[in-house]
Amino acid sequence: MKRRLSPAQSRALALLLLLLVVSAAVAAVAFPTWLLQQRYDSYLEDYTDRLKRYRRVAALRPAIETELKAVEARAGRQYYLKGASPASSAAELQELVTQIIETNKGRITGSQALTPKEDGKTAGPAKATISVQMNASIIPLLGILHTLETTQPYLFVDQLSVRASQGRTYRPVAGVEPEYVVQFRVSGFALAGGGKP
Repeated sequence: MKRRLSPAQSRALALLLLLLVVSAAVAAVAFPTWLLQQRYDSYLEDYTDRLKRYRRVAALRPAIETELKAVEARAGRQYYLKGASPASSAAELQELVTQIIETNKGRITGSQALTPKEDGKTAGPAKATISVQMNASIIPLLGILHTLETTQPYLFVDQLSVRASQGRTYRPVAGVEPEYVVQFRVSGFALAGGGKP
């Protein structure tokens, strides 16, 4: 059995259907537009945050440049030997090591500059090395080694050998410290051609 609608009901149904179609069309356009707007708002917020951070970093530039100039003014060259050639660097190193040993009450028995090894590198600091043989008691020896490793220019102690100069039958004497025979190598670096570090 079919039921017939009155003209008022049919107009209301038609109006309802029209309203549903228009709502569906509006939703089909509005929802993707809203999603797109949310995406753009997210990107805009992210880029605004990045811009603020970049501006903060850019504001630090003068302070960073000032600090950089201060670091350059500290003369990084002070950590290197002043010699322009390997021979002059080795001579400077011998003089410096001799002064340190004698200041700390050690006695040098031999010192020799070692020829630098050519490793094919042309750039970078040149290494100067000397071999030292000395006599010292234990307390001055500690002072010598400490001074060598903490001085400027930077020096590096290598191949350290400490031997007692007394035999097995040695008996300690009150007030007399035994001396040791000490051999080691000391290295330092010099900037090739007086370049900047």
